[in-house]
Amino acid sequence: MSGHACPTGCGRTAAPGQLMCRPCWVEVPKHLQDAVYQTWRAWRRAPASAKALRAYREAHDAAVGSIR
Repeated sequence: MSGHACPTGCGRTAAPGQLMCRPCWVEVPKHLQDAVYQTWRAWRRAPASAKALRAYREAHDAAVGSIR
């Protein structure tokens, strides 16, 4: 299984199913990591929910933006 490019632009590969590579993820503040986990779980429970997807995307963008 191959991964995908880490969205931070660090040049590393993120594992399948992971938002970003491990070295970048550990740089994300804990409160943003928690927000990513919470909103991901909420979206997985209700994948048709535009509100849940929007919340996840906002958490995703905040996490990525926190280490750029």
